[in-house]
Amino acid sequence: MGETTTGSTGSTEPSAKLPTRPRDLKLDVVEPCKLLTTPQLDQLKVERVHPWTYDQETYRGAKGCVFDVSEASRRYEYSVLLVTTEGVEAWLTGKRNVELKAIEVDGYGAARYRLSGDGPNSAPCTTTIDVAQGQQLQVTTSTMGKDFTQDEVCRMSEKAAGLALTTLKTLV
Repeated sequence: MGETTTGSTGSTEPSAKLPTRPRDLKLDVVEPCKLLTTPQLDQLKVERVHPWTYDQETYRGAKGCVFDVSEASRRYEYSVLLVTTEGVEAWLTGKRNVELKAIEVDGYGAARYRLSGDGPNSAPCTTTIDVAQGQQLQVTTSTMGKDFTQDEVCRMSEKAAGLALTTLKTLV
């Protein structure tokens, strides 16, 4: 599947179609901090891992995990969120204020997005994967400072999401 770029159009029709998922990977019993193995943590240069619970309205109560990285003068984090109340298709409707690319991660449809208006450099970028009906695996990369390009932050999010997906396949 090629990449499809969409903006916030206000349309009620999905602006991109995801491929059929190879199999359902339900998130209901998964521990988010277990989605990256020790070798994957080393690959991503993660130094600290801590669980969290989403406390904003959209996904209130969703389980998550933050993976902190400190690399010389560059600091950033990967945040994994297990969304069990809404599928990826919600991001593809054009109703959310995001700049979006429909992508594929290891055979699964996904959306890679950042909030519109965040500017071109180092804004957080999220890759969210269609893992089951009404469920999505979100991985956000957030940086501290301007030591990254926007493309780099989004590639980092997509890479970490792919690693988490690889582990998820072994857990369910």
